[in-house]
Amino acid sequence: MLNLLIEPDYWHTWGIMYTGSCSKVMGSDYIQEKTELLYALISERQLSDLPIISQPALIVWGERDKVFPMELAHRLKRHLGESSRLVVIRNAGHAVNLEKPKDVCRNIIEFFQEGVTEPLNDEKV
Repeated sequence: MLNLLIEPDYWHTWGIMYTGSCSKVMGSDYIQEKTELLYALISERQLSDLPIISQPALIVWGERDKVFPMELAHRLKRHLGESSRLVVIRNAGHAVNLEKPKDVCRNIIEFFQEGVTEPLNDEKV
């Protein structure tokens, strides 16, 4: 499970601390809800159930995410439309906020400072 969430390069930093809390959260609480969510993600992968929003949205995605492939990031961006911004963080997996916290924070700050006044292109950091 850990290798799906965190890139091996970051295990030395997060592995020991994250493994215990991850296994507790993923394995003991809300088992039925998590099972249903995972089943829906694996079997359906439908974005049509998501509402289209008019508010600006920041999508932060790890380039090496093994839980949600990059294809889903681009599909989500297209679904949300021009008011959304997709930032792909290089050399990061699913736990992008743990693996590259400075990049994530920088992009969040820039997003709030700049706002979205025109369509933004996909970016890689």
